[in-house]
Amino acid sequence: MLQWLFATLHLLALGCGLGAIAARGRNLAATPDAPAVQRSLRADNWWCLSLLLWLVSGSALAFSHMAMLWSQGKPLPLALAKSLALALLLLQEWRSRPLIRQCRQRLDRGRLPTEEIRSQLQRHSRRQLFMLLLLLVISTALRAGLFNTL
Repeated sequence: MLQWLFATLHLLALGCGLGAIAARGRNLAATPDAPAVQRSLRADNWWCLSLLLWLVSGSALAFSHMAMLWSQGKPLPLALAKSLALALLLLQEWRSRPLIRQCRQRLDRGRLPTEEIRSQLQRHSRRQLFMLLLLLVISTALRAGLFNTL
């Protein structure tokens, strides 16, 4: 029962995060005005919340699925791919935080983010969206037992 609740929370957080990342990037796509930047920062708040829920629920699920991740004493190729994709997603998030902070500071001073900050954050959002979708594909393939040959 607890595993089912964690899986439900995990999928809800993933869906919320996908929408939040897409909204963050979309609101910065054209030359934004102050309300568009504020919407982007609100979407980033949702992304942070969903990332936290996603990581907590995913950690709880990983402990219950350890047997699935290893076969004959060796990690499954998809499990390694999933770990790599997760590491790349978190690295991209770590690189996005200073840009978000700069956007917030500039908006607090009544200025819009520079074109460079905006374009970098938009690129980071696209990469994170791609990584989330890749993680979804890898996770479903791993759960289905596809490509788990050594």
